[in-house]
Amino acid sequence: MKNVANKTDQTVITIPDDFSGFAVDELKDQFELLVEQDSNFVVLDFSKTEFIDSSGIGAIVFLYKRIEKHSNKLSLLNVTGQPFKLMNLLRVDKTIPFIDAV
Repeated sequence: MKNVANKTDQTVITIPDDFSGFAVDELKDQFELLVEQDSNFVVLDFSKTEFIDSSGIGAIVFLYKRIEKHSNKLSLLNVTGQPFKLMNLLRVDKTIPFIDAV
């Protein structure tokens, strides 16, 4: 997987600056592999992400459900700007924890 840092039981994936459409399609396979690897703690790093749409939100929720099914955890790192506003509006932060540091 590209843009992935793995520290034993923790996996960090850097989300692209535009997490919509084609970017979501490209990461879906990585998300699937991530679930199969059974990482205890997965972090999606939004430090570089400036835009997200409904397909990006859908991919995150899909990943969250699959990870939780295996009793593992997902957190979202450094969510700011438009992604923060949309996720806050959709109450994503009430289900998936937002964090400021790993």
